[in-house]
Amino acid sequence: MTGAGALIGQLERLIKEIFLLLGQYTAIGLVFTAKSIARYDKISKSQAFAEYYLIGSLFSIISVLVLYVLLIL
Repeated sequence: MTGAGALIGQLERLIKEIFLLLGQYTAIGLVFTAKSIARYDKISKSQAFAEYYLIGSLFSIISVLVLYVLLIL
């Protein structure tokens, strides 16, 4: 499926935002863990991909937190 990664990223951020709004902070960790397990093989074999994955994940978390703060204020 073309663009599956982008769609997964958008859905991931939506799920994290919903969990934040519901006060389910630990569930966000579960989303991150599930994503990491799904990508474990590629992460463990490629340092470049591991760094790319970490940067993308941190950016995703930061963007969700910024949106959350903007929605709350």
